[in-house]
Amino acid sequence: MAKAGLLRFLGDKNDHHPFLFEHNDSYHPDRFLAKNMICGKADKYEYMDTISHGSYGTMYRAYDKRTGQIVALKEEFNGLSTSTLREIAILKSLPQHPAIVKFIEVVRDDWDRVFIVMEHVENDLARFMAVRRQPLCPNEVKCMMKQLLEGVKFLHENGVMHRDLKPSNILINKKGELKICDFGLSRQFENESGSYSPQVVTPWYRAPEILAEVETYSTAIDMWSLGCIMAELLLKEVLQREKKEEYQTKLLEYDPTKRIKAEAAVNHGWFKELDASSGLAQGNST
Repeated sequence: MAKAGLLRFLGDKNDHHPFLFEHNDSYHPDRFLAKNMICGKADKYEYMDTISHGSYGTMYRAYDKRTGQIVALKEEFNGLSTSTLREIAILKSLPQHPAIVKFIEVVRDDWDRVFIVMEHVENDLARFMAVRRQPLCPNEVKCMMKQLLEGVKFLHENGVMHRDLKPSNILINKKGELKICDFGLSRQFENESGSYSPQVVTPWYRAPEILAEVETYSTAIDMWSLGCIMAELLLKEVLQREKKEEYQTKLLEYDPTKRIKAEAAVNHGWFKELDASSGLAQGNST
């Protein structure tokens, strides 16, 4: 099955679609992986430690016994759900981009547990902000937002809405490089506006149209989430609606048809005074 066809079938309302697989196969994850994903063996990786443990799954740190490369292994508690299959399909379909976490492969162990193998990044933005003692300076916020906007612009240009942008889904390494991750709620689209599930995005980062539970929305929901993240970077607290600046207001426009798009946002005049020689741009992420 072609990637585009696969992604079309992995829609919001196709969790148990009888025609999800070729040749009228039943809904069988192992058969799907064998035919469409070419699942590798997990024994090529050596477990090191657990990175995080959440309600949906566990992230492990491991190293490739062949190369010594440190990687991250993501295991979902619910196995090969539609969201997991969609995440794998989207990661495989996207070209590499510096602001998107690098997908390596899918592997399975002797107990038929399936893991998504990705590049290992030391920290996420939520933990980075929680332990940082000094507030971010405006130049550091600009550097972060520039990277995030480049990443979201890339996703939208490749027909992907992330739909769950928040600090814990943004990785940050020791060089201050940000990488968007966790595509379990992401959705590929052909038209910018369409009918999708309203049950997306963590509450604090939800756009008004998502809070209203409308099923027709667009890539503008990602821009709203970025506006909330920007506010959190500046204020070191979750956004209070009355605290908005001019550039941020363009991201947090209530009317999604008037909300700034990623391409316009990344080229906004707010970034003209970005000093690429200081702060995070030089790898100072402490």
